[in-house]
Amino acid sequence: MLISVTRYIITILLTGTILLSSQAGAETDNYHARYPAIYEVILEKETSNGLVVTEKKYETVWAVEDFWSKYQNWELIDQKQDQIILRKPYEKH
Repeated sequence: MLISVTRYIITILLTGTILLSSQAGAETDNYHARYPAIYEVILEKETSNGLVVTEKKYETVWAVEDFWSKYQNWELIDQKQDQIILRKPYEKH
C-alpha cells in the first residue's frame, strides 16, 4: 500500500514538473517575440566600373517578412546570428 501511494505521489510530482517546464518554454518563446532583432547589415553594391561600394548599418527587425521585402532586389551573400551581408549587382539603365 505504501509503495502504491509513493508511486502515485511521484507520478503527480513528475507530471506537474513537466507541465511547468513546458509552460516556461512557452513564456520564453513569447519573450523573444516581443522584442525586435537587431542585425548588422553590410550592403555591397556593384558600380558600373566593377568596384564594390560597401555600406554598414544596423537594422531593427520586428518582422522578418518586412526585412526581406525591403531588400528583395539584393542577393544574400552570408548570414550569421547577428550579421547579414547582401549584394546588389550593377544594373544598366
